[in-house]
Amino acid sequence: MSKKPIVQPQDKYVLRMPDGLRDRIKAYAERQGTSMNHEIIRVLEREWPMQWPVDDRLEELGKMLDILSAGRGDPRLDEFVSRFEETVNGIVSGRVTGVDAETREAVRELWESYRQREDEAAFHQAVDEQADNFTEEEVEAFELTGNYEKYAVPPPKRPDPFKDGLHLMEIIPRGPLSEIVERLSKGDTEGAAEIVRKIPKDEIERRLAFQALSTFEQDRLRRDPNEEIPELNYDPFKLPE
Repeated sequence: MSKKPIVQPQDKYVLRMPDGLRDRIKAYAERQGTSMNHEIIRVLEREWPMQWPVDDRLEELGKMLDILSAGRGDPRLDEFVSRFEETVNGIVSGRVTGVDAETREAVRELWESYRQREDEAAFHQAVDEQADNFTEEEVEAFELTGNYEKYAVPPPKRPDPFKDGLHLMEIIPRGPLSEIVERLSKGDTEGAAEIVRKIPKDEIERRLAFQALSTFEQDRLRRDPNEEIPELNYDPFKLPE
């Protein structure tokens, strides 16, 4: 007789929403390819994160150090660094419980000093990791208004020639892009369009998927010799017909 799978208990709560809010969340979730439940929980978890007892957190870091001592090349080193920063931030913010006020203040001062000594690249990397918790629409809304408003009908995309130009350079390989610019400079719009049509669709999709990753994840993939990432100088015209 087969055993039935164990179902983990989940808290349930009947949520009363103002008129129209459900439809707005539903429209946003469908646009993101997720569910209403996923979007609601994602936002709630971000606003009310679970707290950690300091003893449990230190024990977890200690176990990770024991594992990592076997070899410096262990990929879990990145995870340990991330958990360490997460723990220190938790002590400073109050997310880690069981730390007295004097210790918390000492950690805060040391952590603030450390953050100030970080170079600009490391700072942007940390910001980029935090941005992974937000969708592109949320980030754009925050840049405009300072909060993460979401709408059922998305606002028109803001023109940004510099940003759009950089994005185009990442999506279209350099060789074809240079040829497109040359054709357009001569007024040959049909020739430019023909170049775009010759670029394999799967190559464009690969580049779009890579650009959708965080800067931190892109850099990690570039450093991994076993990962295949889009080539900067890829030329589709050299492929056999």
